[in-house]
Amino acid sequence: MRSDDVKLIQRTLVGDEDAFANLVKKYQKQIHTYAWRKTKDFHIAEDITQETFLQVSQKLGTLQDPTQFKRWLYQIANRLCIAWFRKNQVYAESFSETHIWEIETGAYSRYVAAEHAKMTAETQRDLVENLLAKLNQKDRKVITLHYFENMTSSEISEFVGVSENTIKSRLRRARQRLKKYEFMIQEALDITIEGEHRFHKHLNGDFGMKLTFEKDDLLSSLQVLESVASQQDTAPILLNVLIQATESTIECMATDAEMGIRMKVDGTVKKAGSILVSAEKLADIVKTWPAEQPIDLATTKDDHIEITSGDSVRKIVGFSDKAFPQFPVVDPEAFAIDGEVLRSVLHKTAFAAPAEEDRRTFLNGLYFNLLEDRTEVVATDAVQLALTHCEPLKLSEDKDGFIVPLKAVKEIERTFANAPEIRISRIENQILFADADTTLTTQLIDAEYAPYESLIPESFEGHVVVPKASIMDTTREISARANPKDDKICLEINPQQIRISAKSSETDEIHETLAAESGTGSVRMGLNAQLLIETFSHIETESVSLEFTNALKPLVVKPIGEAGHICVLCTMLLDS
Repeated sequence: MRSDDVKLIQRTLVGDEDAFANLVKKYQKQIHTYAWRKTKDFHIAEDITQETFLQVSQKLGTLQDPTQFKRWLYQIANRLCIAWFRKNQVYAESFSETHIWEIETGAYSRYVAAEHAKMTAETQRDLVENLLAKLNQKDRKVITLHYFENMTSSEISEFVGVSENTIKSRLRRARQRLKKYEFMIQEALDITIEGEHRFHKHLNGDFGMKLTFEKDDLLSSLQVLESVASQQDTAPILLNVLIQATESTIECMATDAEMGIRMKVDGTVKKAGSILVSAEKLADIVKTWPAEQPIDLATTKDDHIEITSGDSVRKIVGFSDKAFPQFPVVDPEAFAIDGEVLRSVLHKTAFAAPAEEDRRTFLNGLYFNLLEDRTEVVATDAVQLALTHCEPLKLSEDKDGFIVPLKAVKEIERTFANAPEIRISRIENQILFADADTTLTTQLIDAEYAPYESLIPESFEGHVVVPKASIMDTTREISARANPKDDKICLEINPQQIRISAKSSETDEIHETLAAESGTGSVRMGLNAQLLIETFSHIETESVSLEFTNALKPLVVKPIGEAGHICVLCTMLLDS
């Protein structure tokens, strides 16, 4: 509406960036379609669209009549199209100059498309009716509303009176059940295959792989894989994601030559195949489309990829997968560890490893020390250390430990955040982690880990037990009020209490006192406040024991009631 445009223009002219973004969002697709129709080139149209809105942002103040914004916008786009034609010596052909046989061919193509769509819709409708009886009442209702009444998930949610997420879950569950009757679906759709082949060949060229996804399923997978592929800056082919489909399974893979992820993606395989595609480009396209519409992905013989959702169609360049690295496969009989146990081990230790850019590569990861009765997992940057243990990892006859890179550790935590069980397998200098749907492989750090035992004191002169939450909150409060140029705090420990203090200025001091649950011995020591807070935040018990020897020896923090988990912090010299 023109009045809406006027309001957005007025807000834009006074510096409201959101208003201009709304103008772009409103007209971007229309301008791109216009430029595409003019230039016959999708990517040139994208450039012209971008330049159009750039000129709009620069010249909006010169528009004398804001009610004529749309007309003015199209005039800018048209001038840019003409400029492109002149620059490239391309001349647009008017409809009147088109030969009659081309018009007839176009009309026939549209007729074929319409008849094909009609026949396919009728066949699918009959098929769904025959299979509805196999679903429970709730799933049958959402399927009926979605397919027979053409209602979106949001509309069904309002109609039924449950959340949209519940509707999506029921739709997904119903589709999964219908997959069991794939042979019936294929039989019902056989009558359309020949017509479909002729239709696509005539209009778009032969398609290779053909897949259908729900937006959320495809996008969530791409976002995981994109974080792996985008880290590579040496081999261009590794900037892409491999999409590979067999008759019944779709898998997506990405690697940066050091770490890789292979994951199954929910979707429907209409024709098997494989293609390499930029994860970033594909994700950027998919994320802008509505969740209610399924996404169709098809490849052509020239390795292009056509992505369709409703009336929206995008085409991007793909690549052959011939040069893409082969992924190792996890042995189905590989050692399995409880997912919660592995996640807990990583959470309790990884924070103590140095930053990824640290040059001490032998410390830049988690060390898994394979002992007879347990596996110790250790991280240290030589200032702090975290150690815990789990059951023995029975990976092979080889008893050597190994170092998993920190970036792989972070990806394991994210990728397997909800996995009930994780299988682990070691193949030479690689280690693989896998659940039912995803495999993560990473090269191990080829180095000997530091002798971490030397950082752990062998004996103590005293200890004090305090509530973890109390000492963590008090340390955080003192640190927040202290001189920002100094991260050091002072702990004065005796059997009855802990006094925590810090300098707020050159002369002033702030302090708080905590009552101890129990303790022996006394000490006054300096510690890095942020490291102490971070240590407490990775302990899962309610109380902790602080064990000490003297002001110069490291402080050891042990969770009460959890054997084998310790954290070590080197002390700092206090001002006299």
